[in-house]
Amino acid sequence: MRAHVLGIDHVIVLVRDLAAAAADFARLGFTISPRGTHSAHMGTGNHTIMLERDYFELMGVVAETEANARWRDLLARREGMSGVALKTDGAAKAAAEMRALGIAAADLVHFSRPVPMPGGGSAEAAFDTTQFPPEATPDARMFCCQHLTPNTVWVPSLLRHANTAYGLGEVLLATADPAATAPAYDRIFDRGATPVAGGVAVATGTAPLVLLGPGALAARYPSSDLSDLPGTGLAGFVVRVRSRDAARAALSAGGVPFAEEGRSLVVAPAAARGALIEFRPD
Repeated sequence: MRAHVLGIDHVIVLVRDLAAAAADFARLGFTISPRGTHSAHMGTGNHTIMLERDYFELMGVVAETEANARWRDLLARREGMSGVALKTDGAAKAAAEMRALGIAAADLVHFSRPVPMPGGGSAEAAFDTTQFPPEATPDARMFCCQHLTPNTVWVPSLLRHANTAYGLGEVLLATADPAATAPAYDRIFDRGATPVAGGVAVATGTAPLVLLGPGALAARYPSSDLSDLPGTGLAGFVVRVRSRDAARAALSAGGVPFAEEGRSLVVAPAAARGALIEFRPD
């Protein structure tokens, strides 16, 4: 078990049009944060969808910079899942921990964004991050993210959603050989891995990372159109909801098509900016 890599903090859905994406996700029943603009050297902006202990974000490029070249390259091909941020109590400590394992974590990057606060005024949300090299995280990109100002990110009014979402349940990664890929991720988290239908679930300390082999996503979601997903790479995520009825009502009110897979409600990538989203009730 790692001391400073503590699980999945948030996932990133990369989009071409932030305003349109925010409207799309509002129709899914999520409360959307006001648009944030990251530090100028980052050249990106975002809307967050805050959950009780984790979240996901819609991120777009607002100005071309060296730092966002990879995002622009990906957006030229598609929208969708583009990265996973890992929870840490100290980005520098996490980088040192990874380097001790032979994983060449990058030097720290600091950035921030203004946050409109309830009742007026604004504050700053600030972060330190360290990137992992691509070879350490096969078929995905990951980095550690230290929240320096968590109270300006987990704003209470942003935690209430019409669909009753409250947490990430799983992060889904399509990969050619889950059994061969899983050790790379277990090396990062050191919490063990368990076989699941069509793949392997890697324990992270928070929501598991579920690696699924060829055909496994289609078998898991037989009623959903997955044609917009890449053959390998981050595919989507599970959102835990407290009420299936409320989630169904929110999706119906938003005019969003969904499939019923067991007790879960599933929104296909075409309706969620390239990300598969499963609403899983308690």
